Amino acid sequence: MSKKSMAERRQARGPAAGGNGRGAARSSQYRRPKSSSRRPWGLFAAIGGVVAVFVVVILVADLSGQPTSQDTQVLPAPAQVVSAVTHIPTANLNTVGKGGVNFPPAAVPSPITLTSQGKPEVLYVGAEYCPYCALERWSLIGALSEFGKFSGLKIIRSSATDAAGPNIPTFTFAHGVSYSSPYIAFVPREIFSNVPDPKTTVGYAPFQTLTKQELALFTNPKLANGGFPFVDFGGVVAQIGSESADAGPHPEPGPPALSNLSWQQVVHDLSNLKSSQAQMILGGVNYDTAAICSITGNRPGSVCDRPLVRQLEAGL
Repeated sequence: MSKKSMAERRQARGPAAGGNGRGAARSSQYRRPKSSSRRPWGLFAAIGGVVAVFVVVILVADLSGQPTSQDTQVLPAPAQVVSAVTHIPTANLNTVGKGGVNFPPAAVPSPITLTSQGKPEVLYVGAEYCPYCALERWSLIGALSEFGKFSGLKIIRSSATDAAGPNIPTFTFAHGVSYSSPYIAFVPREIFSNVPDPKTTVGYAPFQTLTKQELALFTNPKLANGGFPFVDFGGVVAQIGSESADAGPHPEPGPPALSNLSWQQVVHDLSNLKSSQAQMILGGVNYDTAAICSITGNRPGSVCDRPLVRQLEAGL
């Protein structure tokens, strides 16, 4: 893969999408909340009929994993799911390689030194409703787990109405989730929740806030330009939007491949290395791992000295 500048890759992707719709950049655009929303939100259709029919409908929706409205629950991640995403076999990662990634991280045009707690910082800016963030979190958790440990991981669902892929089973980096590593500091920000709020321009309630430095990076026209998910690896490499998406000359399934699945179904699909889910998520793990190695001085060697990681790192 030939090296491309961040500007070249941004130009290839096009402008970020507004609101929570699909866009060429596979990201959602940040907007400061206004007093009223320009986005009309329809009312959910009333469910009629006798009580028995109503109960059957609810049970079917629950068992199928397809919520009929926005699921705003924040639940502890099941141990099986946590184990599967934080302990991915190296052999599986090597087999998938670049996988379904068609928009990997790229070098920052004007690199800076981004640190926290005396360690290189990985800054994530996303939103809980965002479908592209939902996909990206699976890969980012897998990669970060190569360098440290998560505690208190929680599961959520992305927007139930987003055309880019509704009801994606994912994680959140808020709600008491923590991460520790001897090599890096992970600073996550979920700037919008998945709780509907028609008073904002994105249709979801504001959540966490950015510091002045984080906001400057996030709104930098040469970087994220207000689009998420945005991952800044130490001020040297950045990921803008999802790494795999349903756009480009060789389309990938993108978020719709995870729509309406359960977390257990995604975990099961990760073991099928030819599946769209494994190709996207594990390919993203490999690229994110390479990006992190580029800011840790290639430590630890057990991770960064893998031939595949070295190859991907050289192409960033």
